[in-house]
Amino acid sequence: MMIFGRGHSSRLAVVAIIGEPAAACRCFRVAAELRERVLARARSDKSLARFDRIALVLSGGAALGAYQAGAYAALENRGVRPNWIAGTAIGAINGAIIAGNLPHERVLRLRQFWQELSRRAAARSGRGVKGSLRQFVASCTARWRGPTSDVQYEDAVIQAGELRDLVQGAVDFDRVNSGAVRLVLGAVNLITGAETYFDNDRHVIGPDHVLASTALPGLAPIVIDRQRYGGSAVSVAALDDARPADTLCFVIDGYDPVPGARGGISRSAREIAALRRNHDLRRMIALLGERVPLALQGNADIRRCLAEASSATMTILHLVHEGNPVELAAKSADFAMPALMRRWQAGENDVTTSLAHPLWLAPPPRRLGAVVHELRGGVAAPPR
Repeated sequence: MMIFGRGHSSRLAVVAIIGEPAAACRCFRVAAELRERVLARARSDKSLARFDRIALVLSGGAALGAYQAGAYAALENRGVRPNWIAGTAIGAINGAIIAGNLPHERVLRLRQFWQELSRRAAARSGRGVKGSLRQFVASCTARWRGPTSDVQYEDAVIQAGELRDLVQGAVDFDRVNSGAVRLVLGAVNLITGAETYFDNDRHVIGPDHVLASTALPGLAPIVIDRQRYGGSAVSVAALDDARPADTLCFVIDGYDPVPGARGGISRSAREIAALRRNHDLRRMIALLGERVPLALQGNADIRRCLAEASSATMTILHLVHEGNPVELAAKSADFAMPALMRRWQAGENDVTTSLAHPLWLAPPPRRLGAVVHELRGGVAAPPR
């Protein structure tokens, strides 16, 4: 056997095994794959330089939220660090953990949280999967019934006090409120039915705000300022209030139905479409403004119109783990560690695939304010 390499060098050692061509081929294939990953990272790093804002939008899905954690782990591994995060439901917890830790600690804290959540859920799951599923369905309806609900919250996947302890142990709220990373948590006001956003640019975020935005199976609503909150708002909509800036936005959905007659109602797709229309309109106003004669630019009505113009662009990468509603409730209630690990790995794989795509990080055409690319179950959808 001949080995060519340099001790502890970071360069991959090339191994040629005499009389074993198959082994040699495997070695060279691994070397080629490593080289391609290095080149892909270099391409994405160059493409990322044009973005002023890296946004991360995390939705619900209970146990499917492990997919979001894996997706962030891949972003961190590539050096892609969001400076603007919106989260709702389980995405509120993931988002708070990311915003509430130093960059090099975030993946560890996410992993510890999901491992401990799985352990505690397993300890309470003596009633089995059927019991967990029944409680998940009951709790989702109970959050809308009001204080007369007879749901037994002691049968929750995890008790509210335990979840509060986990969140407080995983999140440094002083760091969250420092504003180093913008954090917006979406919840629903169960009294008015209105969607509410807790924003660390306007609020002092604490554990109650995270729990109010979280809709894990069996959790009771959270009361803040005499208002009852629970469950899941649309996180994408929060980007509408952000100042215009060249943005790369990762929308990470543990579950999102395929839109259309054969699919379901995709809230993310609906909000992404509205966001895209707004950005395209602002971009077209900017292009029209370039053609307005100087003599007309002083007109008050024209000035008001041109004030809505923006040359900023947005690239949205929409990553979806589950699009099939079959057994969705059971999957959402499955906190077993093997299932969480599969979802975590799927999230890592999908982000790696997205960042390696040769066209997805390219600037959109000049006439467009936003472009959307979608990956569902690891498969790229046609561009929209």
